[in-house]
Amino acid sequence: MNDAAPSLIDRLLEFDAQRESLPGEHWLAFALGAYLLLRRRRSVARRLVSMAAGALFVARAVSGRDGALAALRREAGDDTGFAEIAAPWPYDQRVRVSKPRRIRRRDRSIADAVSSARSLTPSS
Repeated sequence: MNDAAPSLIDRLLEFDAQRESLPGEHWLAFALGAYLLLRRRRSVARRLVSMAAGALFVARAVSGRDGALAALRREAGDDTGFAEIAAPWPYDQRVRVSKPRRIRRRDRSIADAVSSARSLTPSS
């Protein structure tokens, strides 16, 4: 027997493993799967096909390379016990802390209230 050429499915799986992920790709797959699961069809056969395709998209979104399960596996070594699965970009690229702004005259009563409340708390 000679070795057969790889099948189409094997070539697609290899291509998918080698390609770069799109940011939020698993969220798009999840949204499409939820849409297919929840949409109404008159025909029972079409409804079943839509539900099966929706379930496959949701499963792909959860278990894919960038899905929720992959994020939990990546974070398993981290001792914080927190897995960030909602954002496709790193924290320092998403969050910008603004410089402290000057307190305006009309806001001074709030600042005075906060400072007086801090001075009333007993220090340990």
